[in-house]
Amino acid sequence: MTGSQKDELIAYLQKENAELQARVAKLERLLGMNSRNSSKPPSSDPPSAAKRSAAKRRKKRGAKKGHEPHLKAMLPPDKVNRRHVIEPKVCPDCDGEHFVDGGEQPLRDQFIDVPPIEIDVTEYVRPVRQCTCCGALAYAPLPEDAPKSCFGPGVLAHVSVLTGMLNTSKRKATRVMNEAYNVPMSLGGLSNCEEQITHALADPYDEVIEHIREQKVAHADETGWPRGNRDKGWLWTLCSVSAAAFMVHAKRGQTAACKLLEQFTGVLVTDRWGGYNFFNGLRQICWAHLKRDFKAINEADGQLGKIGAALDDLATRILRLRARVRDGTLKWRTFTNRMGPLIQEVEALLQEGALHEGALAGKCREIFKQRKHLWTFVEREDVEPTNNHAERIIRQGVLWRKSSFGTQSERGARYVERVLTAGATCRLQGRSVIEFMREACRCHAQNLPAPSLIG
Repeated sequence: MTGSQKDELIAYLQKENAELQARVAKLERLLGMNSRNSSKPPSSDPPSAAKRSAAKRRKKRGAKKGHEPHLKAMLPPDKVNRRHVIEPKVCPDCDGEHFVDGGEQPLRDQFIDVPPIEIDVTEYVRPVRQCTCCGALAYAPLPEDAPKSCFGPGVLAHVSVLTGMLNTSKRKATRVMNEAYNVPMSLGGLSNCEEQITHALADPYDEVIEHIREQKVAHADETGWPRGNRDKGWLWTLCSVSAAAFMVHAKRGQTAACKLLEQFTGVLVTDRWGGYNFFNGLRQICWAHLKRDFKAINEADGQLGKIGAALDDLATRILRLRARVRDGTLKWRTFTNRMGPLIQEVEALLQEGALHEGALAGKCREIFKQRKHLWTFVEREDVEPTNNHAERIIRQGVLWRKSSFGTQSERGARYVERVLTAGATCRLQGRSVIEFMREACRCHAQNLPAPSLIG
């Protein structure tokens, strides 16, 4: 082998070795990904993932010292079916037997039970008669005010809560309706109930999504949602402080995001997903996601790891300062003054990290390119630094997906969108979900305008 051939072989082996080292580094980084340094859920963490500190694990369960007690509220007198007044007979101190009113409030003890549920059944009897003139059989038509379905608004409301909010499977929901409520219902009957609920919520759903698009601040998020046996889809949410809307769509990119947002012009709070990059208005990137990115950069070797550690520490300080503003222990002007040097430090570290090589340095470059979306919460007091609100809202959809594996039809997708919207919006407003569902189904059955979800 000549000298030139040896040089070529050495160069080839060096190149191959560098490629293999980069591949090993990438695989090690992927193996080390968990819920603390990526967007993976905690349920996917392997046993080797870092656990909480020992101090947190030793924290006692239950209420902590100084916690405000939450006692069971006494029901008002009009909700009490039976009342027993028990007068004292013997004084526990002196065995006296004569008492007068001392002006003290009586002690009240209430015992609550649920009696066997009796269903309310209305029957229309239409005798079949024979015409004496021609011999034909005849019977009277149902009156115009007769129900169009064999199940009334109360039944539909309970079905919506069972399948749409409690993540109960259809078979289990059918058993609950049969055994707990004494309502004879089959799987097909349950599916028909869901279809009626879908129609009843059409107008309230449109009202909610239009209301959110008119707000000054909105949060958006998305999660996987299977459609049919093989089609992959996505469940999107757009929510404000007092309302939340859901959308099932086949795509996760800009097409779906455009349909969700439409004419929204307020501040949009999201993660760094590129599907939102088309949005030209004010945007706030979630700092909870950024903190996980910084944690991942912290695990790099050398100077890049030190940059990640510094960014992670700065993120913690920034979120704590913003939390003090929310709690009222730090004035807004003081917060904005303190944020000036921190903003400069974060952007300088991102620039420095972007000069390195590798995927983790690429995170620094990507975040630095979106730096104008990092600090909206410093300019606007009504904007939160994280997207936790949307993640809490969409959690109900995640739990539904885990138990049902998505939907099989467009009708099912519409049911998911509308019942999740009604449930989340009622919870945000402190309204009774079941009472709203009952009223919405009653109005639909009687061809009346649907009740409003916007309080």
